[in-house]
Amino acid sequence: MSWVPEVISGLEDRAGDWVWRLGARDEVERRVVLVDIDEASLVEIGPWPWKRSTVAELSSRLTAAGARVHAYDIAFPDERDHDDALQLAWSKAPTVVAQVFSIDAGVTPSVGQIQGALAAPGCPPFAPRSFGHYGTAESLLTAQPAVGHITPRVGPDGVVRQVPALICHLDHAYPSLGLTVLWRAAQPGADGPSRAGPSAVDWVWHTAGAASPFPAGLAPAAWLTSPSLPGLVVPLDRTGNVRVPYAVSRQAMTSVSAADVIKGRIDGGLLNGAMVIVGATAFGIGDTIATPLGAVASGLEVHAQTVVGLLDQRIPYTPARWSLWQGLMFIVLSGVLMAAALQRRGVHAKRLPLIGAGLALAVLVAACLAQLKLALWLPWLPLAVFCLLASICLATVEHALVRAQRERLSAHLGAYLPAPVAQRLMASEPSGSLQLEQRDVCVLVAQVRNFTAFATHGDPDEVASLLHAHCCVAVDVIERHGGIVDNVIGDGIVAIWSGSSNGGASATQALAAAQDLVRSTRTLLASKHPVTELSPVQPLALGVGLEAGMAIVGSFGPSRRRAHAALGEPVSVANRIQQMTTDLSIPVLVGPHMASMLPADQLEPLGDYLLEGLGKHYQLAAPVGWSELAYVDSNWANSAVGEPGRSLDAVEWSRWGKSAMRHRSTASWMADALAALRRHSA
Repeated sequence: MSWVPEVISGLEDRAGDWVWRLGARDEVERRVVLVDIDEASLVEIGPWPWKRSTVAELSSRLTAAGARVHAYDIAFPDERDHDDALQLAWSKAPTVVAQVFSIDAGVTPSVGQIQGALAAPGCPPFAPRSFGHYGTAESLLTAQPAVGHITPRVGPDGVVRQVPALICHLDHAYPSLGLTVLWRAAQPGADGPSRAGPSAVDWVWHTAGAASPFPAGLAPAAWLTSPSLPGLVVPLDRTGNVRVPYAVSRQAMTSVSAADVIKGRIDGGLLNGAMVIVGATAFGIGDTIATPLGAVASGLEVHAQTVVGLLDQRIPYTPARWSLWQGLMFIVLSGVLMAAALQRRGVHAKRLPLIGAGLALAVLVAACLAQLKLALWLPWLPLAVFCLLASICLATVEHALVRAQRERLSAHLGAYLPAPVAQRLMASEPSGSLQLEQRDVCVLVAQVRNFTAFATHGDPDEVASLLHAHCCVAVDVIERHGGIVDNVIGDGIVAIWSGSSNGGASATQALAAAQDLVRSTRTLLASKHPVTELSPVQPLALGVGLEAGMAIVGSFGPSRRRAHAALGEPVSVANRIQQMTTDLSIPVLVGPHMASMLPADQLEPLGDYLLEGLGKHYQLAAPVGWSELAYVDSNWANSAVGEPGRSLDAVEWSRWGKSAMRHRSTASWMADALAALRRHSA
C-alpha cells in the first residue's frame, strides 16, 4: 500500500493547481521583470547560445536602465570567447547566475566551478545531496557574481511545484536562485553606484523545536532566516523544499523581449529598481517545463513566482504538527456526523451521505482558502475521504437499524391492525386523507358476557390475564379459519372475511370460526368458584354475532392519529345480534344475509326480531346443534335448577335447552325457561 500516500498527495497537488489557476491575481507585477529570450530574439539576434559579448551588452543595458538585480536563469559552465567582456559587465552590476545540481545518483556531471555556499558550514539534515553539477566558468567568477541553483523538484506528473531551498554539495549548502536573488537585492550597494556585494550568503536554517516565529502549533518542519532580510521567514517542508506559490497569473507578469532590451527599444523606467530575471522561453532552446498555470512553460516562470512569493512572504507550507491538527479535525467531524446521526428528524440513511459530502466539500473549501489567504498548504484529502466513508458507514448502520426497526414496527402494526392495512401503512407516507373502500364482507362480532362485572369486582391481574388469554385464543381461531381480526376493544373482537371473491366459502369459514371460538373458550371462561344468583359476578360466556353484506373498510382521522374500522350495515347487525345472544341464551346467532349464503341444513331459523337502533325486523338463525355449544358452568348449574344437592352436566343442560326451544310457544313453559336462562346469563 506504499502507493496510497503518492495517490493522496497527487490528488491534493492537482486540487492545488486548480486553486492557483482560479485564484491567481491579475494585478500587473512590476517588482519582478522577465527579460525573455524568445523566438523573436533568436530571429533578430541569432540562434542560441549567444556570444558572451551579446550577453554582456544585455547586462550593460540592464545596468543602464537601473535594474536592482540581474538574475540569469541560465548556467555558464564553460569558458568561451569574450568572457572578459561579460566579466566586466557583471562586475558593474549586482548579478546572480545559475548553477545546476544533479540530485539523481545515476547522473554525475562535473562541469564548471561551484560557488555561492552559505556562510555557515555544514548541511541541514533535510537538504538533498548533490551527485554532480554544472557550475560557472572560472573566468566569469572573477566578477564575484552571486550564484543560486535552478534544480527543480519535478512531480510524478511532470509538473514543477517545489524547488529545493538548499542542496548539499561536499558538506556545504547552496541556496536556490530565488533565495539568492532576494538576498542579493538586500545587500548594500545593490541600488547605488557600486554594484559589488559580499560573496557569502547568510541564510540560516532552523528545524522544528527551535524558537519559532510562527503562531503556536503552526511552525513548519524547517525554515530559513537571513540577517540581511530581518523579519523574513521562509518555511520549508520536511524534505527542505520551498513550495512555489503560483499566485500571479502569467498575463500579470511583466515580460520584455531580450532583443528589445539589447536594441534599446524599451522604456527605461520599466526596469528601474526592478529585480530582473533573464531566461528563455523560445521553444528551440529546450527549457520547457509544466507548471500549475500551464502545461508548457519555461523554468523562468518558476523562479519569478518564487521571488514574488518571497517578497510577499506568502510561501505556502504545511505545519509540522498538522497530524495533531488533523486528529483534532477527525474528532470534530466525527462529532458532527454523530450529532447528525442522533437527530430524530429526517431520514438519516438518506441525509447522512449528503451531510458527509457537504463536510468533505467544506474541508476542501477551507483548504483552498487557507492556500490562498493564509499561505498554508493543508493536506485535506484524508479528512474529506473520512467524511464520505464515515457518513456512508453511519448511513449503512442507520439503514440496518431502521430496517430492523421497520421490521419490528411492521410486526407491531400487524399485531394492532389487520396485516394488509399494516403492509399498506409501511409502504406509504403518512396521510391525513380519508382512505376507504367498499367491499362485500362477512363480519364476526364476539364478546364475553358479564365481563364488565367481572372486571369491576375481580382482581386486576386475573382480569388482565383472562383478557389476554381470550384475545390470544380468539385471534388464533379466527386466523386459522381464514379471517382477519379487524379490531379488538376490551373483551370484544371484530373479524372480517372478504366475501367478494369466494362467495359462500367466507360465510362457511366465518360460521366455523364462531363455533370453534365458542368451544375453545369454554374452559377459559368457566368460573373458578361456586356462583349463586346473589353473586356480584355471574358466569362468563361468549356470544357471537355473524352477518354479511357490503361494508366500508378503511382509515380515517388526522395523519398524527389514524383509526381503522369497518363500517356499515353488516357490522351493525352483527353487533346487535351478538347482544341478543344474552336474551336468547344462544351462543351464536346468524344474520339474514349470512344465512342466505349458507346451506339451509346448517341453520335453524329463529324468527324475525326488531333489532335495537336499526328500525326494521331481521330474520335470525342459529347453527344446527347450537345447544351443544351452550356450555353449562358446573358452578352455576345447581343454583339454576334450584334443587339442592343436584347439579346438571352439560349434556342434561343441552337437552333441557332443546326442549325449551321446541315448546317456546307454550307461555307458561316459556316464562319458566326464560326465567332460568336469565338467571344463568345475568
